[in-house]
Amino acid sequence: MKAKRLLGAALAVGLGLAAITSTTGAAAQPKGKSAAAARPAESPAMKKKIALSPKGIAWGMSTKQVAAVIDKMLDAAYVPRYKATSPGVRMRALDAELAEEKSAFRRSRIDFGKLPTGVDATPLKGEYTYLNKESMMTLSREGMKRHFFFIQDRLWKIIDEHTLGEGSPRGKDYQSAVVQLAKIFGVPGRVIPPDPDQGRYVTEVDWKDAATHFRAIERGETAIAFAYEDLVTLSSLDSLRPNKPVDANAIDPVVASAVRKDEPPAPPPSGKPAKKK
Repeated sequence: MKAKRLLGAALAVGLGLAAITSTTGAAAQPKGKSAAAARPAESPAMKKKIALSPKGIAWGMSTKQVAAVIDKMLDAAYVPRYKATSPGVRMRALDAELAEEKSAFRRSRIDFGKLPTGVDATPLKGEYTYLNKESMMTLSREGMKRHFFFIQDRLWKIIDEHTLGEGSPRGKDYQSAVVQLAKIFGVPGRVIPPDPDQGRYVTEVDWKDAATHFRAIERGETAIAFAYEDLVTLSSLDSLRPNKPVDANAIDPVVASAVRKDEPPAPPPSGKPAKKK
């Protein structure tokens, strides 16, 4: 609730034309030197510390530890309903509802092993890899989704999905949401254009503090995602992901070898005719 109030206050204050230009103008730049010059080389360091939620969540937690934190969060969320419910049938029904929410979170776990998953067809594609001991758990409640990403059973990324539109605490559109964040963080973010080769399919704006990298991810006209990433893990991702994604458009090695055999020999560098065999 505190975060929602901060976002609402930022919307009321606004940043003015200069901030809007700094956070969105770079996205309109063409790729190449001009675009690179328009973007900071690194994520801007914010003036405030990024707080993870719910309370008790920390980078490096195991799936079991995260589930235990979610249990406590759900217990607290159900307290008002328990106070308003008399012992008996309704109380037992409430017990069952709470137990089901806790169980649903545990059942939401997806392991990115050998077989493709349905997550590949969602905007989360590019946030994980296969065969690198990665997994994801999702908490869905009160109209919001929060995805917890693990690598080697250690929490390293959280992605929250939010709606946009008139009256939304996040803003009416992506640009206004980014402006709000710049006000809250105390500095305009770095605009990063899409780059499918890097697993990035939409525009992002990012910031960081001493421990966490934050990305505001465009999700179309009516949605936005906030990604929180552990900087320590982020700096080691290349070594943590030894199995690289296979390029579906790459030529099969057997075919490539056959093509090379059929190619005529290259002319000698001296320009002299090749010796006959």
